[in-house]
Amino acid sequence: MPCFLLLRPAVLALSLLIFDPGRLLAATLHQTGTIESLTAGDYAGQRSCAALAGQGDFGLGTFDGLDGEMVVLDGVIYQVTVDGVVHRARPGQTTPFAQLVRFAGTVDLGRVDGLDLPGLTAALAARLPDPARLYAVRVDGAFAALTVRSVPAQPRPWPSLAEAIKGQKTYPLAAVQGTLVGFYTPPGLPALSPPGWHFHFLSADRRQGGHVLALTLGPAKARGDAVDGLDIVYPKNPLPRRDVAAPAAGTE
Repeated sequence: MPCFLLLRPAVLALSLLIFDPGRLLAATLHQTGTIESLTAGDYAGQRSCAALAGQGDFGLGTFDGLDGEMVVLDGVIYQVTVDGVVHRARPGQTTPFAQLVRFAGTVDLGRVDGLDLPGLTAALAARLPDPARLYAVRVDGAFAALTVRSVPAQPRPWPSLAEAIKGQKTYPLAAVQGTLVGFYTPPGLPALSPPGWHFHFLSADRRQGGHVLALTLGPAKARGDAVDGLDIVYPKNPLPRRDVAAPAAGTE
């Protein structure tokens, strides 16, 4: 005998809400600080890594005093220090700028095999369902070559980000498996987040990483999540009094 499931209207409505595919394509971006303040030289930690861990499992940023690069992948927060070494961040470490989401990868962005960084950003931008929105994007695969960087902790009085980056150390990597952790920011939000694409890298063995300056991909696949909500903790300090130009894409 066939069996039929009867749903009351209220239950049916709830079921449709839960399984609405459109709702599965978006995430909330939890952000600490603004790129405008970081660019101006405010590197004071605003939120602890313990607090970040409750907000998402995927993201990027930096640490108090601009002490290296942050990569958040699969729920673990990593610090890539200026010597290129990857550490697990301590719960008490703080950040002046970080972006985290709970990553589901519900937007299939396809294969990105063989692309360099300009080719990758162009291909991904062309595949975004709505380029007027923020996106979290993950690229997993083989990397024929990468150039990554980290920056040293800055002494007070803090310089601007442009000055601090002059002390960066760059590291060439070759034939490495790993993951790009990235965010796309549309042009209308330059004070909040670096416009365009911003990528950090972490190798599959969790021993190499940093802010991505250049790359050449081997076989690789990209997935993403659109952002439909923004939770932000603004910096506590007034913007440093210096001329601040709009940050270039991916300057952090």
